[in-house]
Order: sequence, then structure tokens, then C-alpha cells
Amino acid sequence: MNGDFEYFTKCPKGLNNEEKSKITPFVTNPNQGSFDFIHNCDDDKFPRFFWGSQEPYSGEGFAGVSVFINSTNQTDGVREYIQLELKDSLVKGSVYRFEMYLSLADKWNIAINNLGVYFSNEFLLLKTDGVIPVKPDIISPEFFSNKSDWDKYLGDYIAKGGEKYIIIGNFNEKKDVQIKIIDTGPTTDNYVYYFIDNVSLILNTNLSEGITLNNINFKTGSAELLTSSNIELNKIVAVLETNVKYKVEIIGHTDNVGNKIENIKLSKARANQVAKYLIEKGISAKRISSTGFGSKYPTGDNSTFEGRAKNRRVELKFNVTEN
Repeated sequence: MNGDFEYFTKCPKGLNNEEKSKITPFVTNPNQGSFDFIHNCDDDKFPRFFWGSQEPYSGEGFAGVSVFINSTNQTDGVREYIQLELKDSLVKGSVYRFEMYLSLADKWNIAINNLGVYFSNEFLLLKTDGVIPVKPDIISPEFFSNKSDWDKYLGDYIAKGGEKYIIIGNFNEKKDVQIKIIDTGPTTDNYVYYFIDNVSLILNTNLSEGITLNNINFKTGSAELLTSSNIELNKIVAVLETNVKYKVEIIGHTDNVGNKIENIKLSKARANQVAKYLIEKGISAKRISSTGFGSKYPTGDNSTFEGRAKNRRVELKFNVTEN
């Protein structure tokens, strides 16, 4: 996959270097935008890059991508993405752990949230340089704003089967992009540019520890599932159909906004709705349990918008039984 950006056919020189597939094996542009490949072999660019100074998370290379242009003269603006080719196609019903490291470029003073990861069966090469019109499979509500060091981006993905490519970037239209001001120093607020390193995807064998899925959505303040959740829910069905010895525990969580008792009731009701969906799809009720804890077990900071968004989640824990 070359997710650590260490392998190249020749040293990349300058900005917007030639077609990336000729330089970085297995790493390409999925649209007409152009990510940057930064490596120690280029003495003029490393580590003092045009967008700012940064050392790789590991090794000697990393990538850079402009994920948003904040301008009144732009509609959705130019978007850059990174497309990585996997060595092997993903197996239907298997759960994978995605990980990468991000650092916000020094030159810019804004960050965005909801950076996404999309898994594709086909190689993408759009003829435009705008937003790629797909729904990402992994989304993070966090604003990655660290300029001095690297932050970890983590997510779980249940494979539909046959996925061969990973695409990283901002899949939101401009009207849906949320901006966070980081500082007011001698920088500019026109671009959001991230350095990216150590992209990896491994089979998640610790399913009993729990996985959180992004695309299970409910009506606001309700336990009613939105139809947009069906794709993700059907992946859970596939996991249980493929692994007949698995049992699943469905756990609902909320943020701390509102009444504590009502939040517990809502989290339980949402977990029950997910369980009901699985049963209606033919999974035995004996293999399913559900509960909810309200805001008792936060994974994010409830004092921030992104932290509360992270805490509103449905978690799954799989256990193997011999029965």
C-alpha cells in the first residue's frame, strides 16, 4: 500500500510534481487535484516544506493534501485526495482497523472536522478537481489542529467485499464544512492543509474490545433509525452470517446534553432498534444483546462540539461462542 510513503521510483522534486503514479507506487490522485509527496531525498523541500516545517511521523517520507479552500470566490473549491491501492482485496464480513497520523500545516490557522475515508472496489480518476461525490465509510468528528506533532486518526470498517482502494480526504460540500480557528498568528485562513503519514489497514482480531461504526444514524432525539443506516447495518448482518459462532452486544451511548435518565433511556432504545433490525434480517435473537449507558462512558470531551459528537455512538462487541 505504501502508506508510509517511503517507496518511490525517483525522488520527488518541488510542488505539484509529475503524475504521482510514476513516483509513488500504489499512491495516486483519484481526481484532478494533486497531493504532495514529501521526502528527505529532496534537500530543498525537506523538512522545511512550502506549507510549513514538519518531520515525518516515522521514516523519511510523508504526504500533504489540501482538504478545503475557505474562499467566497469558490463554490466547493479544489479538493485534494490521496488514493492508496491495497495489496489484496478486502473480505466480505471482515472487520478492519484503519489508522493514520495527521499534522496541520504551520502556514494555515484553520482546521476542519469530519475528514473521511472511503473504500472503493474500483480505481477512481475523476475529470474534475472538486468534491468526490461519495459518502465516506469512516468519519472523524475531531478537528485535527496539532501543528507541532502528529495526531492519530482511527476507525473501524466492515468490508462489503472486494474493496481494493482507500481514498482519504474531505468529502463534504462547502456548506457542510465546519471550521475551527486555531491561532491568529502570521498565517492565512484560506486553506486547510494536512500532512499525512503511516496509513495502515489491518484485520481487527480484537472484536471483543468493541468497535464503533460511524454511519448508524437516528432521527434527532429519537430511536428511529434513518434509512441511510441500512448499508452499515447490513455489514453487521454480513459479519454475523459469515461468522456463525459470533454473538454481538450492541451498546448505545450519548453525550451529556439533556437529562441523564432520559439519555440512558434513549441510548437503550437506540441499541434495541439496531438489535431489532438484525433480527428482522434473520439473525437469531439468541446471538444478540443490547443495552445503553447514556453519557456514562465518554470517549471524547463533552465540553467541545467534536467531543460530544464522538460520544453519540453505537458500539458493538463480538464474542465467540461454541453453542
